Amino acid sequence: MEISDIGDQVARAFALEEEEEAYDLEKGQGRKKSRFSALGKQDDPPAPNRKASPGGRQLQAPTCTNQRVAGALPLGCLLCKHPHLLTAPLILFCLITALCSFGIVHATNHSYDLEEKQARDAAVSAADGIAKQLSSASRAALSMAAVVRMNPNWSFLESNFEVLAKELFRQSNEEGNLFLRELALIPFGRVSANYGTIHDHHTHTDLFSPERIESTGPYRSMEQRGLTVNGPIPFTNTEERAFAARYPVFFNDSDEDESWGHPDNITHPTGCPGPPCYNPATREKFWGFIGGVVSAEPLLAGDNVHLEKLLSDDLSYSLTTSFLAGTNGPGTLVSGGSNPGKVTANVTVNLPGTSWALSVHNPRQDQILKLRDGLLAMVVVAAFILSALLLLLLLSAKRASVLLQEQLVTNKLLQEEKVSREALLGRQFDLIACFEQTTKRSRNLSKSKLSDGQLNTLDRIATARAAISDMTP
Repeated sequence: MEISDIGDQVARAFALEEEEEAYDLEKGQGRKKSRFSALGKQDDPPAPNRKASPGGRQLQAPTCTNQRVAGALPLGCLLCKHPHLLTAPLILFCLITALCSFGIVHATNHSYDLEEKQARDAAVSAADGIAKQLSSASRAALSMAAVVRMNPNWSFLESNFEVLAKELFRQSNEEGNLFLRELALIPFGRVSANYGTIHDHHTHTDLFSPERIESTGPYRSMEQRGLTVNGPIPFTNTEERAFAARYPVFFNDSDEDESWGHPDNITHPTGCPGPPCYNPATREKFWGFIGGVVSAEPLLAGDNVHLEKLLSDDLSYSLTTSFLAGTNGPGTLVSGGSNPGKVTANVTVNLPGTSWALSVHNPRQDQILKLRDGLLAMVVVAAFILSALLLLLLLSAKRASVLLQEQLVTNKLLQEEKVSREALLGRQFDLIACFEQTTKRSRNLSKSKLSDGQLNTLDRIATARAAISDMTP
């Protein structure tokens, strides 16, 4: 082989290496030009072919520009690209909210029901106590009615009334009962004999008089045909009010003008000569009332041991009646506490001939509801915070995974580039070795036979050899 031909081949090899350097710079590798660019260029060879990736895509080394890579995207953009990351936080939020809410609601409902049961038990106890206190007047009226049924003659009743009334007072005014203020015989609706602390023994109050009939309600007591408790009704000579227990007494087989020896010779109540005071068909005649009066002021003022017990238990109450004297309709007798208008439990006070209702409110139930709402809100906030933290953890892990994948791709490209460089360097060493073997046979030739271009090529080859020797470890 001629020296000139070998020199041309070496020059072309170096030119190929320089072209490959230029190609890499165009692709953004940013590597330095080879020191071999000092050698002169011959004809520009075509750009070398890159090794294709397994997927058919031509692999390129990553660029060093300022473009943002996928792993460095904000968390919001990363979440938009991977919306499935929301699944686990949503499941965690729903699970925490559902389980904690179930536990809180179950516990608070149990406490709510327990407070309601305690309020109902307290209301039942208070209602029974009030009914027992009012029964003192009922017992006295029923006992006196039994005496009247035995002998309705007025002379007998008048002579024995005071003795009987004293004994009934003694039995009725026991400790814990409402104070019995008066016991009276009321033939034909007129108070003819009374014993007590309200009126004198000569009072003749007419319950059927037009000015009192609305407040005293005698016809309503007659319709019940049994013991009734009315009130509160005002006393005739004071501003105090009282509960009146009345028992109507009827006799069969009586004449219409029967007076039973009444000193005033009256035979019927005022304004009531016929039914219901006298029934001609059955000859049933109304004798009058047996009345007992119980002071209502302590109860209406809330000064009652049972009502005070409710307040000491932090309960509000309201005592109402279906028929309030003077209004001919329902009304409130007494109320107390912070929220008497609210109702937790409602019980009936069993009184003869009337209907009272005691409603009790437990304010601790409102506190339980407020506590439940606060706990539920706290659970929702806590579940949201935990779900948000989980979402941030998943997004961070996803971003780290994306960065790792990009780094692996970069490392693969760099490894392929290294292999390509090493192969190119090996070819250059092979060419130089070939050149050395050829020049050994032609050293004896006289340099005077070489042209200037061949001498220039030999100089560049020598320079290249020295540069390669410096680079070789």
